[in-house]
Amino acid sequence: MAQKLKHSTINKFCIGPIGFFLMMNFVGNYYNYFLTDILTISAATVGTILLVARIIDAIAVPVAGGIVEMAHQKWGKYSTWLWAAPPFTAFFIALMFTGPNLKPAALSFFLGSMYVLAHLTVNLAEASQYALIPVIAQTPEDRILLSSRRAQAMSAGQLIFGLVAPSLIVLLGGNNEGRGIFLTVLLFAILQMLGYWLVAQVAQPYDSGKATDAASGVSLKDMALQVVTNRPLFILIVAEILRWTANIVIGNFAVYYFKYVAQNQALIAVFFTCSSIATFLGSALGQLVTRKVSKKQSWYIGMSINFLALIPARIFARNTILFITFAAVAAVGHAIVMNLSAAFFADVAEYAQRKTKKDAKGVIMSLSSLPIKISVALSGAIAGYSLALIGYDPNIAATTRIIDGIISFSTLIPAFFALAAILAIKFYPLPDRIQDLSET
Repeated sequence: MAQKLKHSTINKFCIGPIGFFLMMNFVGNYYNYFLTDILTISAATVGTILLVARIIDAIAVPVAGGIVEMAHQKWGKYSTWLWAAPPFTAFFIALMFTGPNLKPAALSFFLGSMYVLAHLTVNLAEASQYALIPVIAQTPEDRILLSSRRAQAMSAGQLIFGLVAPSLIVLLGGNNEGRGIFLTVLLFAILQMLGYWLVAQVAQPYDSGKATDAASGVSLKDMALQVVTNRPLFILIVAEILRWTANIVIGNFAVYYFKYVAQNQALIAVFFTCSSIATFLGSALGQLVTRKVSKKQSWYIGMSINFLALIPARIFARNTILFITFAAVAAVGHAIVMNLSAAFFADVAEYAQRKTKKDAKGVIMSLSSLPIKISVALSGAIAGYSLALIGYDPNIAATTRIIDGIISFSTLIPAFFALAAILAIKFYPLPDRIQDLSET
């Protein structure tokens, strides 16, 4: 009989990545702005830089999973990477927020390269932590709890980010906004390194450096076949891409909304704080919902709330208080679904092992971060190209067309993706409980 996890183990394992969530929230919400308004790179060029870099990043996700799965280090098959990768992540993330004196083409190449290198190391650490979830949590209850607590830690990271990031930029930068942005992201990058080291310490007792029987003899071809032929995995990834894009697009446009629509950049701290509180409450609500209904039904409930809140957000967008309120309600819906992500992927990983008798948890669990990567790429490209479409130029006063465009892009685009996420999960075929997977 599988032994239940101690709550202290679950809490430490999930609290550790808060620094990582702080860092990635900052990158997701400020990198577009840093490139367009601090380095004054054109919106179209920014869209191209981020699209290319993020496509490479997304392709590298299963590669990182394969590396993690096949390497067996004495410090632990998975936890070794939690010790080794985060320092490199901190270094390259910091370089992403610099502006060396280079010609435009060389600067674009430099920034894109730093983005790719930073996220390659991020992928190794993320793949390792996700792969540890089905290793550490052996019961359905523990997997749901681990997934929920991780989502709550992500929500806490968003909350802390909303509370401190804008103020830190001012405090550390003074009159130099670019310097404030650089020093803030550097601080968050150091915190992600320390946090992942805590996770590695907690995980090592459960993580053997030796290959398991199921994993022995697993080749790259075996791993690739599990990914390509696993229908539940494919459907889950598509649905996750859609729901993450619905969430990320709002954040990408938030800086522009408060600068040009609300004309009060200080209110962005209120927006991030309210969204973070809503996300935290939504993740707690998600735990209650999943006790009453299945994971798929919980998905329908969460994404329906998300979709329905974005429509009035568009209608009342010129009223900043109402916009923040409805955006927060949308965040509650998204958080209910975010609560389930790791549990969904853990089910798929076990399903694949039962069907093929091959253990590729490292690859499959690493793919849980792939939807976020693809969504970030889509959202960044959408933001860059959408702003270019309406003639956005940070050096020129915003016209009515630009303001209306920012309002529509920040609400209707995520609403479309939320609706698509509801439709996509209908095709997910696995039963709700892990022990029933063999019947599917």
